[in-house]
Amino acid sequence: MKFGSVDMFMDLSNWGYRMGRPVANEGFLKALLTYGSYDEYEFFCPDSFHMDYFLKRISRIIDDPQNIKRVKPSLQIALSESIRTEKYQIFHMGDFTYFMPYLIGMRNRLAENPFPITGITHSLDALYMNLRYLELVYACPASFDGIICTSQAAKQSVEKGLNRLFKRVNEVTRKTLDLPVRFKKIPLGIDDDLFNQTDKADARRYFHIPDHAVVALSVGRLSLRQKCDWSPVFELLSRMYKNENIENLLLLFAGGADESDVSLLEALISRYCLEEKVLLLPNFSADIKTRLYKAADFYISVVDNFQETFGLNIIEAMASGLPVIASDFSGYRESVVNNKNGFLISTRWLSELPEFLNENLAVLDPSLTKLYLSQTVALDLDQLHRAIKTLYQEDMLRKSMGFQSIIMAKQYRWENIIHSYEDFWASLAEEASSSKYGALKTNLDILEGEILNTFSHYPSYILSENDEFSITRVGQDVLDNKIALTKYQDVSVCFFDELEHLILNLLLTGNLSLESIKDYAAEKLEATRGQTLFHLGWLLKHGAIRVSKAHGVKI
Repeated sequence: MKFGSVDMFMDLSNWGYRMGRPVANEGFLKALLTYGSYDEYEFFCPDSFHMDYFLKRISRIIDDPQNIKRVKPSLQIALSESIRTEKYQIFHMGDFTYFMPYLIGMRNRLAENPFPITGITHSLDALYMNLRYLELVYACPASFDGIICTSQAAKQSVEKGLNRLFKRVNEVTRKTLDLPVRFKKIPLGIDDDLFNQTDKADARRYFHIPDHAVVALSVGRLSLRQKCDWSPVFELLSRMYKNENIENLLLLFAGGADESDVSLLEALISRYCLEEKVLLLPNFSADIKTRLYKAADFYISVVDNFQETFGLNIIEAMASGLPVIASDFSGYRESVVNNKNGFLISTRWLSELPEFLNENLAVLDPSLTKLYLSQTVALDLDQLHRAIKTLYQEDMLRKSMGFQSIIMAKQYRWENIIHSYEDFWASLAEEASSSKYGALKTNLDILEGEILNTFSHYPSYILSENDEFSITRVGQDVLDNKIALTKYQDVSVCFFDELEHLILNLLLTGNLSLESIKDYAAEKLEATRGQTLFHLGWLLKHGAIRVSKAHGVKI
């Protein structure tokens, strides 16, 4: 069985492997290659740099050499040929809004053997989501394609978005749209290392946390616009520190942040005189994350931002044995059972958006949209107050809830999640094998621009089949190995030395038309029309050949 993807499931940034989507994607990749049962996993990388990075990263995250042997890196420039000739059981994308529609179009045009294509949900709050849904619709997906939703909240958001889109398109065009793909809820997973019982005292010493402190931890993006507005929480805590006996409560905030995010949090901490009560760890080293969780007594994440659909850090905290205080919001409510492994804090939203916000959404910067929308989401601060006070005071309750968290987190082990993926993929593949694929196959490429037509007026001439070529002094020097023309690494993968030499040697005998060169290359080397054209264009570009008689179109 063969798995394919145009996604590397890797993030090249320094911050990428600590939280959020990069952690989820790489965790999926590691689990896929560790627990998956496919014979081969082929990943199509953008270029040679990404391929080298991919291979090096794989060797670091996968322990078993036998599992690494199942990995086949390829270049995206080779994707179409692979789709034509190889037999895949599944193609899966790390985000259903990116490559998936275009991959569906390629499969429908090129593949002889039908295969399912799936993609996963992440943030769904972007204004352009309607365009992403339209791309999927116009790609002509099959009933054996699928969207994997990380939470019920994400599934409902996609379904609502599609239903609204279909309704509006029908009102405007009187045409009925449909998206026949299957939906499946499969949550994100966590690494087994998070269940390891790191020594709590050692973790606290590492962060210089006193033994008597009760630590509330939050791990995630430290971003007002992308994650959470902490000002209402800081306001509440300031009142609690002044009026109640919680002097040993310490808050530990860790996560990814740029300078402006850190400055804003520091300003809020200072404003509410919380400098002695809040420890801020922006952009922490990835290898200390398990220590962070182990140093804490309970976890708090009261997200109010609509970009959040799941809440991976909540599951990590649960695996580490922490009770969780979470906002009753999006996919968060699916991880925490109120009064069992923590507390869910009620949230309230407006029944309609203010006109100054709703009417300007189309031109607002996406991060500003997130900010404005989050300012209309309110936490029940009375509930939050009680939850913090209860977990601060009741050590035995923290331990019992933490024990429940560990039990509940076990369902999110990557081994279990990968089995869920494979079960879903198997059902899609079975449907694909029995489908009437011929009715689906099409040359329609409505999503892709026609480059040649769109830009045919840019050059001075367009070559024709009757144009005749001759070899130049440069070309003769190439054949005699006197000079070497520049071939960039990512372009050289498109070259064949035999074809280049055949063209140059042919032209040593005299002038030949483009059509004659193509025919001869096809006969001698089985070169495709496109391969020969590419080599001719490149040799012409470097002055190794010239057009001796032009019949092409002058623009």
